[in-house]
Amino acid sequence: MSKLIFLALLCCLPSAFVSAQASSTDEHVTGMTAVGTVGAGPSCPLIVWFVEPDTPAAQAGIQPGDLLLAVDGHRGIDAVQAHPFLHSKDSKPVTLELEGEHGTYTVTVGRVKESILLKRDGWKVGPDGSVYAEDATDAEMKRVAAIKEPPASDRIFDHHYPKNTELYYPGFEALVLQDRHEIVVWAMEDGGPARKAGMHYGDVIVSVDGVSPQRKSVADLEALLSSSGPKAMTVVINRDDVTKTFKFDLIKAADLMRQNKKRFYEGKIIPSVVPDAYLHCFESKH
Repeated sequence: MSKLIFLALLCCLPSAFVSAQASSTDEHVTGMTAVGTVGAGPSCPLIVWFVEPDTPAAQAGIQPGDLLLAVDGHRGIDAVQAHPFLHSKDSKPVTLELEGEHGTYTVTVGRVKESILLKRDGWKVGPDGSVYAEDATDAEMKRVAAIKEPPASDRIFDHHYPKNTELYYPGFEALVLQDRHEIVVWAMEDGGPARKAGMHYGDVIVSVDGVSPQRKSVADLEALLSSSGPKAMTVVINRDDVTKTFKFDLIKAADLMRQNKKRFYEGKIIPSVVPDAYLHCFESKH
């Protein structure tokens, strides 16, 4: 899922990161991503995670790590409650009160259609409201939307990253679909080599450096898709009965995590911009 414009939610479960999906309608947004803990109350305000360049939020001077104190006068609201204010069906500006490095400030922020930002970053919203690569076909989107996620034990690089962030990897999470006997690309990180090379969500992995992934354990698959040092990798995939080959250099997980403003905290991934004073908002008790 693209980080671009979605309000990120941290739920109460330990495994924790989910992103609010784009709606099937073309909403107007500020170009800012905020993260918060659902139902945490005013002691855990929303925190600005990303501000996309050349967007109304960027032009207003909003910075990652700023606290979002009020949205159109509404205080103490969590990510779910803030969503309808930050994603609007019309272009009416929104007034935000924030606290940044130099104190509290209030700005009125315009909006831009989310489709414009998605297209700029190579994405589009599919019929099911999920985000897909801009060149994904209707058949591909329909197939991927029908995939049912298996249990967490069947995830390769759960939370999108290897637990050992010193490893080099392609920049995606994969799913083992036991009912189909397939290993498919699932969550792709922005800036990762696989996404840059043109791989898509739902691509079925046929081979990695000439080795079939079939009948391998999750641990073996993670070893197959990673390296202790820099390495070029060749991945062959099947996309709706079309075979494609991608070759790219792996990236160190720690570098990609830093680039995407993420870090591990208490065994889960949280935004790296969260001030220390608010780390308690992202602990499992919430």
